[in-house]
Parts: sequence; C-alpha cells; structure tokens
Amino acid sequence: MVNKLLLLGIFFFFQSTFPGMSQANLVPSSLLKWSDKGADYAILVDKSAQKVYLYQRDDPGEPLNIYRCSTGENSGPKSKKNDRKTPEGIYFFTNTYVKRQLSAEYGVRAFPIDYPNPIDRMAGRGGYGIWLHGKNEPLKPRDTKGCIVLENRSINDLAPYIELNRTPLIVVPKVKFVSPEKLEQETAKLESILDHWRQAWQRKDLASYMDFYDKNFVARGMGWHRWKAYKRRLAKKYRKIYIKINNLQIFRAKDVVLAKFNQSFHTVGFDSNGEKRLYLAKKSNQWKIFGEYFRPYKFSRKASFQRPEANSQQIKQFISMWKMAWERRDFRTYIGLYDRRFQSNGMDLRAWKRYKARLNKKHHSVQIGISDVKIIKQSKNSAYIRFKQNFQAGSYHDLGLKDLFIIRHGRQWKIKKETWCPINTRSLL
Repeated sequence: MVNKLLLLGIFFFFQSTFPGMSQANLVPSSLLKWSDKGADYAILVDKSAQKVYLYQRDDPGEPLNIYRCSTGENSGPKSKKNDRKTPEGIYFFTNTYVKRQLSAEYGVRAFPIDYPNPIDRMAGRGGYGIWLHGKNEPLKPRDTKGCIVLENRSINDLAPYIELNRTPLIVVPKVKFVSPEKLEQETAKLESILDHWRQAWQRKDLASYMDFYDKNFVARGMGWHRWKAYKRRLAKKYRKIYIKINNLQIFRAKDVVLAKFNQSFHTVGFDSNGEKRLYLAKKSNQWKIFGEYFRPYKFSRKASFQRPEANSQQIKQFISMWKMAWERRDFRTYIGLYDRRFQSNGMDLRAWKRYKARLNKKHHSVQIGISDVKIIKQSKNSAYIRFKQNFQAGSYHDLGLKDLFIIRHGRQWKIKKETWCPINTRSLL
C-alpha cells in the first residue's frame, strides 16, 4: 500500500512539475479532420502560454515546432479597433510580405490574416490589420497592439509551411488536448451531421434541412426565415438536386467549429462548384449551423492549379524547407521529406537514414548554400531539380551539383532520387 501511495505521489509530482508529460498520446482538440488535398500544416496560437505550435497532417500527436510569440497587451478576444487584443478564432493567411516591403516594426516577414472573418462580422467585432509577423527587437510577452509577433528567426523558419488561403491559423486562449479516440468520436459525429445536412438538401426536405440551422443564423444578409424562403424557391425551381462534398476539413476554436470543403451542386441546366464554409456551435447539446459562406471557383481554377508554373513556387518552398531542416539538423523533418521508395547511390531510404544519422552526429554545425536553382523537367506530379550546393561543416567544405527527382503525394512533395557530383572550383575561376 505504501509503495502504491509512493508511486502515485511521484506521478503527481512529475505531472505538476512537467505539465507537458500529461499530454503524452494526446492530440489538439482543434484539429478534428484533415483532408489529403487540404493544407499539410496547421498553426495553433496559445495566448496563455504565448506559444505558436506548428502541426503536420501526418503526425498530429506531436508539434513539428514550437515558437515563442507575443500577442495583444489586453486579454480576451478582439472586439473593436484599438482595443489592443488579439482575435480568437479560425483564420487563414491572405498575403505575404518580405523585409523590403515592410516598415521596421514588422521585422523580416509578415502574413496578414482574414480578420474579421464572417463570424467576427456577424458578432459585430471590429478592427482590422491583424498580422502574423516578425520583430527586430527582443520579444516580450503580451506586448502587441493585437498582432501575433514572432522572433525574426522563428517567422523565417515558419514561412515555408504557410500556404495562403489554405493553412489554418487557430487562435485560442489555451490549447486543449484530448485522446485520439475522443477526437475520432467527435469528428465522426460532425461528419454524420454534415452528411445528413447534405442529404436533406439533396432530397429537398426543407423541414429537416432547416433544422440543422440555428434560429440566429445569418448568411448573405439573410436570417433564418429569409434563408428558408430562399431555399424553398430553389427547391421549387430545380426538379432534382445532386450535391457532392469532398476534401472535408474540420477545425475548432473554443466552442466554434469550422467545416471547410469543396461543394459540387448539380441540376439540369446548372452547375456550381466552390468552397463552402459552415460555422457550427452547440446549442442545447446539439450542433447547429449559425454561419455559412460560399466562394465559387472560377472556371479556369482546375487548369490553373495544374499548370507547371503554379507548382514552381511550391517546389521552391519545398527546397527551402529541405535546406532548413538539414541546416538545423532537424532529422525527423528532413527524413520526412523523402519518399519511401527513395534511392541514392545504391542506398534505399533505410540506409540513407542511417548514413545521414552518422553525419548528423559527426557535424555539429552545417551551412548549405543553394544557387542557380533550375526546374529542368516538370509535370503535374513530378519534377527534376538541379542546383549548385555549397556545403560547409566545420573545417570541411565541398561544392557540387545536386539533382533531385521529386514526386507529389496529394499536396506534399517527396524526394524519390538524389544525386550529387563535385564541381571543379578551378573551372569556376
């Protein structure tokens, strides 16, 4: 009995002393569902801890990186201009700026977000100009006018993981963690609600369809009753309706859930395709839709998305991420950028992993210079890349041509083959 009490005492001591240990095998409650064709990464901001967490779709159990940050001087969610508060909710990045485009207060990089979003506007929240940006001076906690501020080196590290209008930024008072089993149950419940919502509209069962909406619902300037009348007119106009949902993503911030997906609406003589966002909250223990937003795709969307030019920026971001992981000796991220069928000089991925692990132990500091990047051959799902690589590790130095053959898995690029040959430096003089 004494031994059991002693063990319990030790357990609670370590939990209180090292609170991170209690999060073992837990996942953030904000990241309910990822889509294979959605964003590869999500960013969580914990205002209480003054931390930014970067999560990867393939491993939501552990953050890829954690950064110090500073948020608004005043606590609570932003509600009006000049209140020096940081918004709380689910946002997306709308633009990106680099040092030469910025004044000194924004550091080396900045990413504006879409505050106020439709839910903020519905709630009457004001203000604007909320950015995630760097800082040239030492970081102090809770020291901003409302923006989320990182050290310059952190914003540079985070930048390659951000895709405009795709990577979610979830800002909460405190990040909550739950078991994967609980998260799966909650996700399954929400997926079921969304599917029944889709079926009710496809059947034109207006009573069942409107039961999914909160009485305080607002969309496109219409409240619940006007929305019902609008949908009744559409149900009479179209004899049969076919609705398809794909690429579903579900995120949560406090009590609000965002379901974001591609919606295809088809009827005789009319087709509509676009991104739909449904905002849900619990009322009397039932999930209800209280906000809806739809953005139609342009007819050229699919073609423009598949153009090689559209992939070039993604490929350059991938190379930047690969270089950064190598220089930082972030072995897990580095190896995660290689395809499981990888080959190089007779080595498969397992042998390459062992080889690079030995080099990681040997070299305590690595610097890689990359120049003359050329995408030699490119298709929708593969590319050959060649560049000059200048490698420096302690007193060791080499210069060579690096060739990478990369392939796409969903929205992720992976290295399938890698070769290197030295450059005779005398020929460069």
